[in-house]
Amino acid sequence: FAIQKCELKDIHTFWDTIFCLAAFMTSGYAQNTFVFKTKRSEVILLSEGQFSNKKDVLIGLEKEMLDKSDTTALFKTALNAFLVKTRNGKNILVDTGLGRELFNNLAWAGVSPDMIDIVLITHLHGDHYRVLVKENKKTFPNAKIYISKEEYPSADENAKRVLKHYDNDLVLFEPGVDKPEIVCEKIKAWYITGHTPGHTVYQVDNLLIWGDVTHAMDYQMTFPQVAIVYDTNAKKAVENRKKLFDYIVKNNLTAAGMHIPYPAFGKVSVLSDGSYKFTPVKH
Repeated sequence: FAIQKCELKDIHTFWDTIFCLAAFMTSGYAQNTFVFKTKRSEVILLSEGQFSNKKDVLIGLEKEMLDKSDTTALFKTALNAFLVKTRNGKNILVDTGLGRELFNNLAWAGVSPDMIDIVLITHLHGDHYRVLVKENKKTFPNAKIYISKEEYPSADENAKRVLKHYDNDLVLFEPGVDKPEIVCEKIKAWYITGHTPGHTVYQVDNLLIWGDVTHAMDYQMTFPQVAIVYDTNAKKAVENRKKLFDYIVKNNLTAAGMHIPYPAFGKVSVLSDGSYKFTPVKH
């Protein structure tokens, strides 16, 4: 991660700031990649890093929710993108991260930027699309960029500049509203809004990649009513988080997310008190 990639003029959101700082503050982390196989695809975690964030960005986290040993002011989080390698040879990115390790991770998977066929964007916060353009050129010259119709109008000026490079390769689509619906290559998409107006999650066979449905796994699984200051509609984010968790449990899916610490894949279960638990897959 080069310093010139993190100039002040490029920092537009809190997350941009955090991940730029993390690039210098974190000397290393356990792993950058993890492979999860579905029926028709191989889904590879592309980790940008593990770090901590301050609890004061969480909304509705009350003292009574914390046990006596939980005295730190921080919670664990991460930044991830995912590569879907389909059985028929397609290479599909789900988000891009900020590019700290993306290209090294792709090289490890045997994929170069010109081999990416599709980029599925969950939403238009900088840590999910920023690397679509490098040095004022398309990073993925042969890719179609998929963004939900509800999310596209929320693009800020920086997002508009980036997406302009893909004018002829931009696909605006309507995800499912009540359940996931096929969008491309048998991958399904579903509006799970609240974090942003058109926040979209993607289902690859028995795996559901939930984008930014959670940021603080240590708290938002046990207390899904806890929101975060970056949600555009905290009430809707909470409502849809519970809806998604119940869908995952009912359909016995594995889940993955952009801010779930390594290995970022796991199973969701419901506890006797009605709260939820996330159990990471073995690695």
